[in-house]
Amino acid sequence: MILAATAALVLCACAKVDTVKITPDEAVSFGVYAGKAVSTKAVSATDYYTIDTDSLKASTFGFGVFGYYTNAADYASDIKANFMYNQQVTWASTKWTYSPVKYWPNEHGASAVSTDTDKLTFLAYAPFVENLAINGATESTVKDGTGVAATEGIIAMTGNQMAEDAKLTFKVPASAKEQIDLLYGVMAAQYTDVEGNTIGTVGNPLENLTKQTTSGKVEILFKHALSRVAIDIKDVIDQVAAESSVNPTTTKVVVKSIKLVGTTIGTEGKLNLYTGAWNVSTSAAEFNVAPLPETISVDAAPTAYPSIAGVDEDGLDKTIDIMLIPSTSPATTITGVEIVYYVCTQDANLDGGVSVVENKISKDFTSALTLVKGKQYNLNILLGLTSIELDATVDNWSTESTTNVDLPKNK
Repeated sequence: MILAATAALVLCACAKVDTVKITPDEAVSFGVYAGKAVSTKAVSATDYYTIDTDSLKASTFGFGVFGYYTNAADYASDIKANFMYNQQVTWASTKWTYSPVKYWPNEHGASAVSTDTDKLTFLAYAPFVENLAINGATESTVKDGTGVAATEGIIAMTGNQMAEDAKLTFKVPASAKEQIDLLYGVMAAQYTDVEGNTIGTVGNPLENLTKQTTSGKVEILFKHALSRVAIDIKDVIDQVAAESSVNPTTTKVVVKSIKLVGTTIGTEGKLNLYTGAWNVSTSAAEFNVAPLPETISVDAAPTAYPSIAGVDEDGLDKTIDIMLIPSTSPATTITGVEIVYYVCTQDANLDGGVSVVENKISKDFTSALTLVKGKQYNLNILLGLTSIELDATVDNWSTESTTNVDLPKNK
């Protein structure tokens, strides 16, 4: 027994001890590319910017991310965002940052202690908007630039307990100055995980991704979700005076409104961040742009308008961008335009010193514009004025009748 016990001690002393090394957790990192620049306004009351890669980095808004952890299963459109919910991501010096930092699951294939392969899916949008309240199983409202419930632009999103693709509810702003270039994210580059597996297809959703390498990133390409109608007031021409521009020192042309006329022009709908598709809930046969400031009276003298030649910039920029919701069933189609503008001519002899003439002009397009997501349509407007020319002649004296008056003869 003593010998046996001694032998057991020797065996224990000589037994091999294995050390299991667990790969360190790797933080989820993002890389971002934005599409071609589009002039737009952010969700604050004063911050205008252009959404491209550089301006997205420079903005304080950044972008929002919904993250889904599905264990070893593929992503399905009936789960809730259980990994990230409307996570704001902003640029900090050299990289995209967010808080709290999230880490990749370590179950990632043959080199791990588990044979499972856990997966993450990411849905993204820009510009980021903050939740006003997270309403659990209902749709969550968002804040506008002043901190109250948004009434235009992004007005709501999928709640944090809703088991579905993340969706944004969007209402097209009526004002030309409140337009938003709404973006959604897709895969920007072929993804390769830590095991060397390539996953996904460029342009498709960022789904079913397994653990990234230490130098890897989830590369997001942001695409335009809306259709852009670029309205350009080219010039105001006096068609009589050798088609020259009107004299800006005496005449102001102020655009009051532009109306796009068509069929099923979407004014409110939901954008699915997984499919990039729209579900239009509200539409109309026309869309009004009313940029003339209410504080400016059309009865005022031309000097009361901002002193811009030809077209009043506060009333309407010479070029404005209207972002509209595209729809495929039925198709969003623009068939014509209606414009209302005032011709104001300074005249000291008039009461008030100015004549104001309202003009309401409509024009049907030769070919209708069918709006497609991510496409731009240019609408050039040339306002032709016909100056009044006067010509005068002096009428000749005419003889109606001749009467002879015989006076008495003087003797």
